[in-house]
Amino acid sequence: MLPSALTELYLKHVKKRFTETCEWLNQLGYSRLLIAAGDSHYHFRDDTDYPFKLNPYFASWLNLSEGAGSWLIIDSQKPQPSLLHYCPEDIWHQPAPLRDEVVQQAFEVIPYADAKDLKPLLNSKQQPSVYIGEPNALIAELPHCVSNCEQLLNLIDYHRAYKSEYEQGCIQLANHSAAIGHKAAAEAFYNGGSEYQIHMAYLQATQQLENEQPYNSIIALNEHAAVLHYPQKQRTKPEAHRSFLIDAGTCVGGYASDISRSYAFSSSDFADLIIAMNKLHEKLVDSLSLGQSYLDLHLAAHLGIAKILLEFKLAKGSVESLLEQKVTQVFFPHGVGHYLGIQVHDRGGWLSSPLGDVLEPPKDHPYLRLTRKLEANQIFTVEPGLYFIEPLLQQAKQDARKELINWPAVSAMQPWGGIRIEDNILMTAQGVTNLTQQASLA
Repeated sequence: MLPSALTELYLKHVKKRFTETCEWLNQLGYSRLLIAAGDSHYHFRDDTDYPFKLNPYFASWLNLSEGAGSWLIIDSQKPQPSLLHYCPEDIWHQPAPLRDEVVQQAFEVIPYADAKDLKPLLNSKQQPSVYIGEPNALIAELPHCVSNCEQLLNLIDYHRAYKSEYEQGCIQLANHSAAIGHKAAAEAFYNGGSEYQIHMAYLQATQQLENEQPYNSIIALNEHAAVLHYPQKQRTKPEAHRSFLIDAGTCVGGYASDISRSYAFSSSDFADLIIAMNKLHEKLVDSLSLGQSYLDLHLAAHLGIAKILLEFKLAKGSVESLLEQKVTQVFFPHGVGHYLGIQVHDRGGWLSSPLGDVLEPPKDHPYLRLTRKLEANQIFTVEPGLYFIEPLLQQAKQDARKELINWPAVSAMQPWGGIRIEDNILMTAQGVTNLTQQASLA
């Protein structure tokens, strides 16, 4: 559950989080914070349940992956947070006892086995409380308890951008484990594997089950690489292996890595295009600096894409005309990256202050998830892409952009799908640490 090498950092992490949270509660006029881990939910008219997904506001304190029914209580009048650990007697499932000594140190652990015992544990008539979690009927019965206070959520989301040493360590380890999987996946591709076989090679190498991954891996061969969130893993091998795009990570301590790579099966213009995209990615990472606007990084990526489109004769005109006419958005429609942490797309990317002020992306770049300035202890991704997406190409044929695109050259590239290069970056007071390159994934 917790990386053994990071136990001391974890204790510091919880202590600092407890102190900060108590300060925020007092600032807003509350004494206690109740955080539900979440409950198991059943499929419609069925007796099987969905895979349990831990509330991210709970997970940032404790990665209790089998914690359905458990709760955290942060009481500003107590010396440490409390964990109400739900461990019922169950003949159908194996209970998950909590034996981790570090967790016992970090929390006052209060086990309970029956749901009827929960209300007295949560109730505190004299103290104003706030609750974070999905709708819960029990909360409505508690006096002086507010659900999902937006002011508190904004404070938490804003500060989620800054990762503790423990969180940094988890994401660093997650990059190392994902790098092993990426190398195995690339080998399976060059050995002629199907998407399913490549996917299984990744799982085997990372030693994680699908429901333990931070997100559904994207394993896309050939034209499937043009689908940004391609979900399928085809069992049938394609007639020819041309290209391979993988976007996959792992979880360590509940914290995610999120890495993308693109490969060509043999020498081709597309292989040269991958080389050019790798160079652009390296240039973007090398340009990172404290205080820089992430929006400027995104715009620099579009500038680089425009130059590549002209270099490979995929577009005509000038760099300026491609940017002005929004031709680069046809080939690079998503944002250049996002915050990374407990959630793959960690919250707070648009918050310009802890008060909830929002800095939305420009209307021409609506999918950019991060608009804040780069500061020390932030972890984010840098992921430029270049794709041949049929619906976007069809849209471009209907307006002025059609005159700036070299359609025969683009059509020739479509069977290869697209390219995405993504690394996980830690910004420090001393500069940039590329956690993905550090994990020896070139």
